Amino acid sequence: MRLTSVTVEELLDLQIASDPQLSPDRSLIAFTLQRNDRSTQSSKSAIWLVPSRKEAAGGARQLTVGDYQDFAPRWSPQGDYLAFLSTRHGGQPQLFLLSLHGGEARQLTHLPNGVSEYSWRPDGQALLVHSPWKPADDQRTGPAEEEPALVYTRLDEQWDGIGHWHGRRVQLWLVPLEGEVVRLTAEPVHLVQSCWSPDGSEVAFCANRRPQPDLSTSMALWVLTLATGQLRRLTPEEGLAQMPSWSPDGRYLAYYYAPDQTETCNITPWIVAADGSEAPRPVFPEQVDYTCQVTITDELRPTNEWLTRPQWYPDSRQLLVTIHERGQAHLYRADHETQQLTPLTSGPGRYLSPHLADDGSLIAVVRADWFTPGDIWSLRGDGTQLQRLTGVNERFLRSHQLIRPRRLTWQAADGLTIEGWLYLPPLAAGQQAPLILAVHGGPSCAWGDAYVHEFQVLAGQGFAVLAANPRGSDGYGEAFRRRILNDWGGEDLGDLLAGLDYVISTAPIDEKRLGITGLSYGGYMTAWAITQTTRFKAAVSRNPVTYLPLCRLLSDQALWFDLAMGGAGEERLLERSPLAFIDRITTPLLLLHAGDDLRCPFSESLQLFSALRKRRQIVELVRYPGTSHTMDWPTVGTPAQRCDRLRRTLEWFQRFLLQEG
Repeated sequence: MRLTSVTVEELLDLQIASDPQLSPDRSLIAFTLQRNDRSTQSSKSAIWLVPSRKEAAGGARQLTVGDYQDFAPRWSPQGDYLAFLSTRHGGQPQLFLLSLHGGEARQLTHLPNGVSEYSWRPDGQALLVHSPWKPADDQRTGPAEEEPALVYTRLDEQWDGIGHWHGRRVQLWLVPLEGEVVRLTAEPVHLVQSCWSPDGSEVAFCANRRPQPDLSTSMALWVLTLATGQLRRLTPEEGLAQMPSWSPDGRYLAYYYAPDQTETCNITPWIVAADGSEAPRPVFPEQVDYTCQVTITDELRPTNEWLTRPQWYPDSRQLLVTIHERGQAHLYRADHETQQLTPLTSGPGRYLSPHLADDGSLIAVVRADWFTPGDIWSLRGDGTQLQRLTGVNERFLRSHQLIRPRRLTWQAADGLTIEGWLYLPPLAAGQQAPLILAVHGGPSCAWGDAYVHEFQVLAGQGFAVLAANPRGSDGYGEAFRRRILNDWGGEDLGDLLAGLDYVISTAPIDEKRLGITGLSYGGYMTAWAITQTTRFKAAVSRNPVTYLPLCRLLSDQALWFDLAMGGAGEERLLERSPLAFIDRITTPLLLLHAGDDLRCPFSESLQLFSALRKRRQIVELVRYPGTSHTMDWPTVGTPAQRCDRLRRTLEWFQRFLLQEG
């Protein structure tokens, strides 16, 4: 078979397997399979089943069918039902129930603002769901009317991908299999990431219940006693507690904790006594410099995989966690009594969204790597007998020539070791390739063992790609990440330029044909770099920040911008803003921006475009209506938008870099 290069449009041929869930008897794994529909310009997903071990008869089979999103499958404790969320009746996701004995799925909720997450009560007779609410909703008798005005009284009135909250906050609701839905809470703050106590009498969740919650980004761990409605706080209000998980014996809650919200500190597992009788304590040894947040990026896998809830083994001593290590993600077993860490996976790849069987004997997981967007795998609870169970993109991947990136390291100006990956296209003897420097977002995200369709497309068209992880990137320890604080566009830019120098000196790269691109923080670095050097002959900046003094006021993460860059003062914000150095930009610049971006508002690109156009520089601005900051991901941008932005990126670099320098 003749192998072909990957094309832009083939992005839509890739299917994404995610969220594996073991059945209570451990024989089956339910998972979500995402696909694109060119005819309707939408993405759709269905629930599939696959045997949990290869020796079992049968392969993967589709369980739900339709032109909508079915996702988040969860088995009932007895295994006789499968619940899932679906948009099948239009509008917001609602909770559905499917009997494994046959029949159609039954809709359990009709909440006007949909369901964002849910879990089964341990007895299997009810479910806990999360849905936005405000007191005025209780007086509504008919369909919701369009509100004549949007009111802002707090900084958290809007969120990227959601829009304006309309005064609503996410609350807890009890949904019995038979009977009426009951709202359990009426808080003026969001209640998220809940879990049940083993006996079903209490619910733990995370929330910022401070008097002025919009002026801090912390969350604490709370427990609601259902019989009395009483709340108790188990962790300090400072810091960020996330993803609680109740131990099987009911004594402890495990959760992830970060002492600050700059996104530069480690996120690690902690435990606390469920009755509040013991102070919280870390699970990892003090000297271990790991984070459990896996922010390795591509344009395919869902971002809700970045932090997976810690899961208990049946002995109530050991936890299953995922750790980000230098562009890879591996599973570990952590003993909270001995603080011993045992790796369960090794080698290349990312092991994502693990689900541990109740008896600890089996783990279902997604494994992804450079050449595979992700398949469902299983392994024993001790890490042995790893097996691949699906091959959802196997035919596509086997028929294409894919470029294996080469891992590189180089020294920054201050001696810090920086890592990156070089995608080098096939070259004839003596030929040199144009190179594109790709800067990831975050800045605490990272490149790593991921199939990145954009890089494969560019390499297939003759471009080399350097995917670099400068200081601030995730997976290299806390001190490495914290070096980015209050210094965007400083030593991080030096790391990137040093990488360029290293690659040019060691690989067949044409130093006169260099481009740069990136999204979000990467978009910022793209715009910033072309104010500091004329080495780049073309630039593509997506959803950038261009003027920090204003973006820190306009963004839905206004507080985070203060934490990340505000500590250096207003003068530094101005000094590190690309718009302040507009007279230095001569590089042809393509700006691509999501029209409904609330994280880095569209005005950030518009003002840079206007200033450059007035100076008669080569600049182009493309706005994608109706989509938010993460428009590259399948459930956010439409298939046409995702292909359009990739096609424009390729054509821009072809236009300015394929001519010999």
